[in-house]
Amino acid sequence: MIANSYEGGTIVEEHLLEAKGGKKILKYKKGRFLGKGKFAKCYELTNMETKKTYAAKIITKTALSKFRAKEKVIFI
Repeated sequence: MIANSYEGGTIVEEHLLEAKGGKKILKYKKGRFLGKGKFAKCYELTNMETKKTYAAKIITKTALSKFRAKEKVIFI
């Protein structure tokens, strides 16, 4: 995911590769802060197309600098 700031807040883009080789970009508006843990902060994200709301953990690259930290994260 890639975050871009603009006047009204932050837009987060999710770049997906489709089975047929195409590319799809989903855009979310970052909302309120929900909480934090050792490696991540959790924010409310709203899909700009469907208006569905999700919770997302935002993990900084520096938090994953050690191998053990990378092992604790599961990517789906």
